[in-house]
Amino acid sequence: MVQKYGGKSVATIDRIRDVAGQIIENHIEGVGLVVVVSAMADTTDELLRYAKLISSNPRERELDMLLTAGERISMALLSMAIWDSGHSAISFTGSQSGIITDDVHTRARIIEIRASRIISELQHGRIVIVAGFQGVSAKREITTLGRGGSDTTAVALACAIGADRCEIFSDVDGLYSADPKRCDDAVHIPEIDYETLFDLTFFGAKVVHPRAVELARKYNIPITLASSIHKEKRTMVKSKAMEGTNFVAISSQEEIFWVSTSADRKEIEEILNHLDKSRTNIRSPYLTDDGNLAHLSFWVLPEQADEVKKILDEGKYDYETQMVSLVAVSGYGIAESSEAMTTIIKILNDGKIPFAHIGTTNR
Repeated sequence: MVQKYGGKSVATIDRIRDVAGQIIENHIEGVGLVVVVSAMADTTDELLRYAKLISSNPRERELDMLLTAGERISMALLSMAIWDSGHSAISFTGSQSGIITDDVHTRARIIEIRASRIISELQHGRIVIVAGFQGVSAKREITTLGRGGSDTTAVALACAIGADRCEIFSDVDGLYSADPKRCDDAVHIPEIDYETLFDLTFFGAKVVHPRAVELARKYNIPITLASSIHKEKRTMVKSKAMEGTNFVAISSQEEIFWVSTSADRKEIEEILNHLDKSRTNIRSPYLTDDGNLAHLSFWVLPEQADEVKKILDEGKYDYETQMVSLVAVSGYGIAESSEAMTTIIKILNDGKIPFAHIGTTNR
């Protein structure tokens, strides 16, 4: 089994000890364990702050060297805590774990995992602790997978070692119909399918990263979403939902950067190529053609706004932007349901809530 513990789960020395105890309980039951850890809460942000104090535009290679230190601290402390409790553990960085990526710094993609060293340690009865969020390129450069990369690390390792399941622990006990920190009447969701979970995380739910969900769906890795602090509830992710329209949950982004541009087809192709090469994570791209010009719209998270504007400005493309909010309603069959769309529009009209765009995904 692979377990992943987020930053808040290992935020303090006491919490690291608690996590070590939880891991040991599973180990005593005879479960072979690979444990992926994030950096301690706020550590990555603090390291980024240091980088910005040194340089307004730090080199991405050096950012990767700096930011991977956070996960290395967590993995070593957790391994120490397990040893101190009388059990055997070993900690590995991403490169020591055999996580091979491409050579794009700060947003690398995993190419393969050479897990022989992990498997060997498991066969010797050790608990293996892996630093999430990081890997190594074929050029032997340290790389990072971008924000949420520890979730992706955990699912990828589960695929590589043939794990029965992947358990992802955070400070929230699974998935809710809305953010429980904002909505007192949010309902806990005990089961959900991959597709609906992907939509929720893609549009703002923070319980797991959408890259990890997509990878788990592709390789049919069972996922459990749970809390390492509040252990009463959890959410199981299954492969299929029952047929019929079924509302599940709402997710949101307080701000998104909406971009629209019109150009001939060749220029639109150039724009998309530039965005792809820079690994800009454009979302919900929509393209139409009126016979004269092609019209492209998409959105990105605010932290990528400057990157998008730079690409478009350097190409001297005409474009318009808006900062807007996004609310997503997710559930099996909603995209094909006229009833769901009618209900959404009625809610907006009754509440006199203005909107700029309503669309659906194909999931």
